Amino acid sequence: MRRTAVLAAAAAACLVAATAATAGTNAGLAGQTPVKAQQVGTDDLGDWGGGGDAAAVGHALGQDLLSASIGMPDAGTVEFVIGVSFLPSPGGAPEVSRYVWDFEVDKRFFELDGKFTNYSRGACDPTSGQCPPPRDPGLAPFLLRGDCVAGEGNVTTCKELGRTAARFDPQSRTITVPVPTTLLGAQPCSRITGGTNIFGGSVSASPAAFVSTSAAPLDTLDVLGTFRLPSADPAEPCA
Repeated sequence: MRRTAVLAAAAAACLVAATAATAGTNAGLAGQTPVKAQQVGTDDLGDWGGGGDAAAVGHALGQDLLSASIGMPDAGTVEFVIGVSFLPSPGGAPEVSRYVWDFEVDKRFFELDGKFTNYSRGACDPTSGQCPPPRDPGLAPFLLRGDCVAGEGNVTTCKELGRTAARFDPQSRTITVPVPTTLLGAQPCSRITGGTNIFGGSVSASPAAFVSTSAAPLDTLDVLGTFRLPSADPAEPCA
């Protein structure tokens, strides 16, 4: 219990530090009321791995995607909510279930990538283009990446822009990933749209030890809707 509290505190401190480092860009959103999560994509039940008998495995691992929603609990935070058919009682399947959400904020590409636990990447994150010193990623870590570039061999690497702790809720069967608006460069009336995932769609759920492969069974979801951040002035709605 003590270890859990320490890890949670460390993750919270990391998020606060990242927010403070870029404070000020979301000043125009101050005073806005929460924006209820809006569904921006759906997916069929039981289609993990192509459906059929294999789908039961994806269901048990919490990888059968059903929905994607975006909301704002406060003016400084955007929440990305992944809905699945089932989550194991601890909250998620440790290490083996990887969730990736690719999206754009005013046409700038970002990627959220995380797991219920991700100690396999505690020492090195290959998709960030660098291996930082050994670290404890904490509980339910999701990495925010951006500023991606294509390298040799058609390999794309992205900068790690920040890290946040997600909420895995077995009762609602949702994974909620909070991201500070400052890290996204989001402003009043900014648009958040779906990006292109390497496995297809915009959101993917796949088996993963250290890396994921498209040859493995998985599930993807298309984000077709747009989430619009509220106007700074309720009397002047976004055009």
